[in-house]
Amino acid sequence: MMKKVLSLFLVFVIMVTTFSVFSAVSSAEGYATQMPEIKEHGFITARDGAKIEYGIYGDLSKDVLIMLPCNGNDMHNFDGTLLPELSKHFKVITVSPRGTGQSQRGEGELTFDVEADDLLCMLDELKIDKAHFYGFSDGGNLALVFAVKHADRVLSLIPMGANINDKGTKFTNQIGIVFEYWILCIRAYFTDDPAVKLKRDIQGMMVGQPNLKFKDLEKINVPTLNIYGQSDMMYRSHSKKITASIPGAKELMVKGGGHSSCFDYTHEILLPEILGFYELTGAI
Repeated sequence: MMKKVLSLFLVFVIMVTTFSVFSAVSSAEGYATQMPEIKEHGFITARDGAKIEYGIYGDLSKDVLIMLPCNGNDMHNFDGTLLPELSKHFKVITVSPRGTGQSQRGEGELTFDVEADDLLCMLDELKIDKAHFYGFSDGGNLALVFAVKHADRVLSLIPMGANINDKGTKFTNQIGIVFEYWILCIRAYFTDDPAVKLKRDIQGMMVGQPNLKFKDLEKINVPTLNIYGQSDMMYRSHSKKITASIPGAKELMVKGGGHSSCFDYTHEILLPEILGFYELTGAI
């Protein structure tokens, strides 16, 4: 009798486990993975005349979601991760910041303030009153800078793996960033190679930038979800203070995630949480 009961219990456990795994897989597979058709590819003209590349995907009748890539990356940063699903719910605009993709470098120092002004020019040129903003790493920094400077043009905000100044980056990571920047500075000086100079300038955006203070974040008055990895390159205390400094902001710590490796959990964690945030705020 006891053996029969144990056998039945074992069968029950296997069934429950199998169902749970199947449900998780089914849920993950329920999100779009195929790249959507690009509806428009073009360039806006920045204030200094530089041409900035963008692409438009998704439902053109929906709210605009602007997606901003990490340092050195371009408008295709999210092609295999978030873009396919989010384009089902938004008119998504992906951007190649200065010097990346087909965007021109322009003149002067590369700063988040300059790139925030590029975004403002883009909104104006494309006749977009307000938009949702999602940004990863330096893209998250740019989204925060833009929201502080132009809060009236932002509907919601999701910075991921962002920092408001270089003190928020873990010392071991920041040392590597600065060392690579110095190497590029030396190479640019001795070779006078425009490609090396461009790499130096893009890398330099992680040295001494951005330069926000936590009190600046109080100007952000839109729904905000601050995402960071459990083992991110930012100090967790810094990430938590970003959340605490933005009125009403929520946060998501991706368990098991690092910085870029948060995208390993795109279907399991990121998309459910991001879509849930947009549902709660009425964006979708």
